[in-house]
Amino acid sequence: MSTPVLEITASLAPERVAQPRVVRSGAAYSKIWAVVMLCSDLCGFSAALFLAAIIGQDHRLALPVERLFIGDAIYVALWVVLFERLGLYRRLPVLSIKDELYFTVTALTIGVVPQLLLFTFVPSISTSRVVLMYSLVLSIVAVGGMRAILHEVRKLPRFRQNRRVAIVGDGERLRATREALALPSYVKVLPIEVASASADFENDSQDDDLWSAAWLRRAREWRCDTLVLTEMPAPHLIPRLLEMAWQEQFTVAFAPAKLQCHSYSLSLKVLGRQALIVPSRLNACTASARSVKRLCDVLLASVALILFAPIVALAALAVALESGGPILYRQERVGLGGRPFTMLKFRSMKVDAEAETGAVWVRPNDDRCTRVGRILRRLSFDELPQLWNVLRGDMSLIGPRPERQVFVEQFRKQYARYDERHLVRPGLSGLSQLQMRRLLSTGDLGQKLTFDLYYIEEWSLFLDLSLLFRTATEFLFQRAG
Repeated sequence: MSTPVLEITASLAPERVAQPRVVRSGAAYSKIWAVVMLCSDLCGFSAALFLAAIIGQDHRLALPVERLFIGDAIYVALWVVLFERLGLYRRLPVLSIKDELYFTVTALTIGVVPQLLLFTFVPSISTSRVVLMYSLVLSIVAVGGMRAILHEVRKLPRFRQNRRVAIVGDGERLRATREALALPSYVKVLPIEVASASADFENDSQDDDLWSAAWLRRAREWRCDTLVLTEMPAPHLIPRLLEMAWQEQFTVAFAPAKLQCHSYSLSLKVLGRQALIVPSRLNACTASARSVKRLCDVLLASVALILFAPIVALAALAVALESGGPILYRQERVGLGGRPFTMLKFRSMKVDAEAETGAVWVRPNDDRCTRVGRILRRLSFDELPQLWNVLRGDMSLIGPRPERQVFVEQFRKQYARYDERHLVRPGLSGLSQLQMRRLLSTGDLGQKLTFDLYYIEEWSLFLDLSLLFRTATEFLFQRAG
């Protein structure tokens, strides 16, 4: 029997105000569940290929059976390998069925590119590109649908591990640790309060005394699968504690008070006989990640500017005809590293709209908007000039939305982690914009911050592509709110 492992996601919430709802990513898949997902995908791909072959049989009739078999096997193998490389059999940082579907569709679409290239350069194993496109569409339905169903099945109580977590510490630290762990409601938690945790954990007891320690005896009798200590025990006690944990099949974990979740990763290294906790930059902040992200931004923003050029011209003409004055609205926002930049938008409000009120957040049914401005905002066309900001390097296509300096000064006083949003370039679209309604109040800021920090900590190029796909979809179908 293997020792159970606790899957802990620390709260991303701000520390100086009441904690908003915690954003939890998908937990790591167990080996059994990974096999279930793999089998589900194989069935989905096979069914899609079979139906695609029937629909496009005219394009396959002249091909020998061996070539068809090899080509179909390569279809499935490439997609499965791609899914594995993207981590779709390890853990998926999704928040809902919709996210699962967007991730799957993005992965399938990416997978078509290497297949088309392979069959172009190695025609001896090629079957039909028409059938490949049919199989792509059908795989989106079959694989995406089955993954969405499994996503919901996995949340059923019978498929959840009955986890029992005991937390040991003195009053205030115990409560802070329990809050920071933000464990789901189905996890049973036993708080064990000790008068002086540091004294208890540092005592120079012998084996018999450790076994009879009140806090440890209570955790063992409760049959916890994970024991969390808010203080580090004396080094010589840890081997004994681990031996006991191995015998009784529970995991020991330490939650030092000063190690909180922030936008950096931590690793444990040993130098000589000294253990070192080494912080390092997140993937999103590395030079290679920024270079790749910048390249994608320039390429995609250039294409978008060409595609939307007619809409940009019509929007500019409509603003000029209705109210004259400046067509573009220039506003200073805070970007990468906290540096200000000038963000561009089509002017959707009357000239000098904030002359009397000062800086305020946009309100629903804002009477300062012009008639053309309301239409532009409803269609999100007012944001199109920000593609130029992307090309200039002020912004990215995906990232936390930039705020004005006056609000940044206000929010950083309320939220200890607010400045961490500026570790990456602000985005034209972002996770918080897609997960929350479009028009927010200042009361929504805490929740918005959790999504922004979640994005920074979970960043991958694949996540960006998925969010771009979702942005394009909801832009076309005009999500309200």
